[in-house]
Amino acid sequence: MYAEGHTVTDAPKLPLNMLDALREYDKDAGLKAAMGEEFSAAYLKMKKQEWMSFTNHFSRWEKEHTLDV
Repeated sequence: MYAEGHTVTDAPKLPLNMLDALREYDKDAGLKAAMGEEFSAAYLKMKKQEWMSFTNHFSRWEKEHTLDV
């Protein structure tokens, strides 16, 4: 894929971020059943909290370039 990726057509795309990946996981009833409903619910809850923590953090770049100080 690294050398010839530009020649591949109709390849499935991976989610661009963790939230999109979690949404895809949540929509996949077969995967959730295979992993276990209880595990899946706990995993999704934990990872959504992790995502919220990540997105609530301002990076140094954001502070320097987006905030009026």
